[in-house]
Order: sequence, then C-alpha cells, then structure tokens
Amino acid sequence: MPRPVLTLLSRDEVEEIHSKAISLLESVGIFFEDKEVEKFLLDNGLELKNGRVLFREDAVREALSKAPRKIPLYDRDGNLVSVLGEGKTIFNPGSAAIKILDFGSSEPRNPQLKDLKDLVVLVDALPGFKAQSTALVPSEVPNEVKDAERLYVVLKYSAKPIVTGAFTVENLPLMVDMLRAVREDYRARPFAIFDVCPTPPLNWSRVTSRNLVDLARLGVPAEIISMPGLGGTSPVTVYGAIVQHHAEVLSGITISQLVSPGAPVIYGGSPTQIHPYFGTAVITAPEAVLVTLAYRDIARHFSLPVHGYLGLSDAKAVDYQAGGEAAYTAVLAAVAGFDVASGPGMLEFESVQSLEKLVLDNEVCLMAERVARGFSVDAEALQVIREVVLEKKGNFLAHKHTRAKYREELHLPRVWDVSSRGKEKKPSLLHWAHEEAQRILREHKPPMLDGDRLALLDSVRKRLWERVGQSPPAI
Repeated sequence: MPRPVLTLLSRDEVEEIHSKAISLLESVGIFFEDKEVEKFLLDNGLELKNGRVLFREDAVREALSKAPRKIPLYDRDGNLVSVLGEGKTIFNPGSAAIKILDFGSSEPRNPQLKDLKDLVVLVDALPGFKAQSTALVPSEVPNEVKDAERLYVVLKYSAKPIVTGAFTVENLPLMVDMLRAVREDYRARPFAIFDVCPTPPLNWSRVTSRNLVDLARLGVPAEIISMPGLGGTSPVTVYGAIVQHHAEVLSGITISQLVSPGAPVIYGGSPTQIHPYFGTAVITAPEAVLVTLAYRDIARHFSLPVHGYLGLSDAKAVDYQAGGEAAYTAVLAAVAGFDVASGPGMLEFESVQSLEKLVLDNEVCLMAERVARGFSVDAEALQVIREVVLEKKGNFLAHKHTRAKYREELHLPRVWDVSSRGKEKKPSLLHWAHEEAQRILREHKPPMLDGDRLALLDSVRKRLWERVGQSPPAI
C-alpha cells in the first residue's frame, strides 16, 4: 500500500547529533534537584562533578539496548488499541490546560470539574481521538489533589487510553493505585501513559525525576517530554535545540532503565520558539516543528516509540490561525508516523482548551489519518474505466464499483463545509462545531465505569481527598 513518508535526518546526521548529545552528557551533565535520585545514579556507577551527574556513553548505550521497542496500549477494559512503535498515530487532546474558552467568549475562564467531565464525554464520542488526556485542571479542586482528581474523572467516564501526569511526588503512586483499582493487570496491559518533563537546560526537578523513578518501578509507561525553548531555554538554532533535547531525553531513558531494565519509555517532546519580541513560547513555530520532526527520526533510529505535541494552535481564538496551525502540524504528525500526538483542542501556548476546537480538530485528525493511510492498488479500476468510457455503461457516480468502494476509500467529514452554496444561509463553521458539541453532550452515553471497579476507584479517590481533610465532590 503506497503511503506518504516524511524523513528529515539521514542516518549519519542522527549519529552526529547523538554523538554531540553524549558529549554534553559526559562533560556538562545533568543537575538533579532531588538528591535521592542523584544518589541512586551515583550508586549505579555514574559520576558527580561540579554538582552535576555525568552520564557515560556506555551507560546510555546499555539503557537504549534495554528500553522496549514496542509498547502495546490498551483501553480501560483490556482491549488492544494500538502498538506504540509501529508509527500509527494516536491523537489525544493536549493536557493540563488551565483555562477553557467558551463559545461566544473572547476571554477564557477557569475550568470546573464539570467542564472536565464534558470534555471527556465529548472526546469519548469523537472518532479522531483514540486516546483521552487529563486535558483540564479544575480550578475549584485543591492543588494537593488536582492531578489525581483529573485522572479519576477520565477513568470514570471513558474507556479510551489516557495520557496524564502527576503534579506531585506523593500523588503518583496513588494515581497508579487508581489504575490498579480499574484493572489489576495495568502493567501487563497498560492503558495510561504518564508525561515527565526535564527542565531545560539539562535539569530535572524533584517532582519529575521522582515521578520518572516511580513510574519505572511501578511498570507504567513514561513519556519523556523535553521542552527546549529556542532562544530562551536552549540555543536559538534548530540544530542546537535538537542536541540539547536529545541529551535530556537520553538522561531520562537512562534513569528509567537503571531503575527497572525494560521499563516502558516513550521518546517525546514539546519544543517551542521563545518569541524574541513577546517572550511567548510558540509551539507551532516552524523551527519548533523542525525540532520535533528531527527527534522523531532520532527516536526511530533507536527503535523507540515517539510522541509529539502536534495538532494544536497558539492562537487565542478558534480562527484561521487556529485551523491552519492545527491542520499543518496534525498532518505532519500522521505522515511522519508519531505514535502519540497530543494537542488537539488546545489554544494559546498550551494553556487553553475549547470544546468547539476539539470538534473541528477531530475532523482535521481524521483527514490527516486518511492522508497517512495512503491507498491500495485497485485491480478493477481499468475495467471500470473501459466500461464507462467505451461501453457507455452509465457513469462513475452510479457505477456499482463506486457504490462498493466509496465508504472504504473516501473520508467524508461530518462538520465541514463541503456542500454547494444553497439559498439557506449556513451557520459559521464555529457555530456548527458548537451545535455538534452540544448535541454530543446531550445524546452520547459514555461507557461509565460501574460495579466493583467503580467502588474500588472511589475508595482510592476517598483516600486522595482525605489528604486535604475533605470529602470528594460529586461528579
């Protein structure tokens, strides 16, 4: 089946970047805020110099040899959804937005738990998203429990796999207890991925380094999200940012494999361009996207599953800019074969979610998926052309071949203006997306968790809220 292929780096270029990243790790090293993680690395043969841990090439090479080449990803009920490492893109909404933009509003607001539930139900119904994410941070929930409370809502209202993350050291084991409550074989058949982010340049915070250690110990897939900001937290050149990005991800892979050889890890990232005039972190800038495409080739060189922040927008409204940025990056994600692509629904530098944009991005992701799928050889095509042209057997539109093939061959968007201009005035595409989101929220019945599994999950949630001396709110 012919399909489009996108490659940026040659094998020699990948090996050169890898060599420079190793040089950084051996000479500059990584600073660890958490001294327990630092001690663990020193106890495992790494060296401390000038307060920074130096990573030897042989230690990195051994870690890369032990990291899994493929990670099967399941849904909440144990059904296989995809195998990460095979290059079939799973789109999921961008995670951890602190604002939501309502239809008709020009200013985003603080989201509530109900907004998160609505978003989860909407994403559950949209076929372009094969996975969920803990996409909103509910403002009324105490800071000490925000991360785990988000996971609870997704587990309760959708069966799709989840991309999530912890904001604290203390809550990550409890969040894994939530997974265990839903399905005891969460290690053998993983259905949640946790993001962990080094702090550029070449640092790991206490929370993220401890989270990475705990994830490896508990057997939960960790997505290592390096975030070089070109011109701010990394060199301004694309090449320099790629080298730094690779060094940071290599440090995370090495940590995970030292904790537990074979621990599932995903090579990820969220590079940005730090705008020289406004200081904003622009994730859809061409330079940031080039870093993302380059590290995709690096990950593939080492046969590692790969993630990217793609299919999102830096715009402040669901407008032409939002559509253009989401579409071009989503198509790149699918054609380049990212295993996980996070970002749809997002606006304003990864800080805002929009239900209407999710509906529109669903169409974008489905179209990107269709382009990436390519096409198969049609052995009947020549005969069909002969029949229509020479034998005058009707036309292509009415031909039985068209009736038999069009559903499998054509992607027909639901919320997209592809009809002819009529007498009746159509609503704007944004208004149409709003109506579709509201229809789904009225009509879609999500596969809610129930029975013993919900009771077990509720008991873990109760323990979570006991940490702040409160009872869990109804949701």
